[in-house]
Amino acid sequence: METEEKILEKIKSSEDGVLQKDLWKEMQIDRRKCSRIVDKLKKEGIITRNLESGKGSRTYRIRYLKRKKEELKDYSLLLVNNMFSPCTGCTIECFPTHCMPLTDWIFTLIEVE
Repeated sequence: METEEKILEKIKSSEDGVLQKDLWKEMQIDRRKCSRIVDKLKKEGIITRNLESGKGSRTYRIRYLKRKKEELKDYSLLLVNNMFSPCTGCTIECFPTHCMPLTDWIFTLIEVE
């Protein structure tokens, strides 16, 4: 497992987040390398990093951002008999009243209903 993956797993497993100074010590890596990895994860929107002071020193608390599951898009309105509407992605300039592919698709729609 790569160092970045190990760090991310450690952050994910900690409900309250993890202090950055504890993270690099526990992972036994250089603090600069840890900082670069944390910065990368933050830019990717995977974690948050908040300043925290304690015992006369300052460090950062790192937390994993739980992502919402993306909603599946419903394209069924564009389909008739598993055929996309001919207007989807069409580059032909025409009037809908004189478009044969659209007319055929509409007749298929009527037959299905």
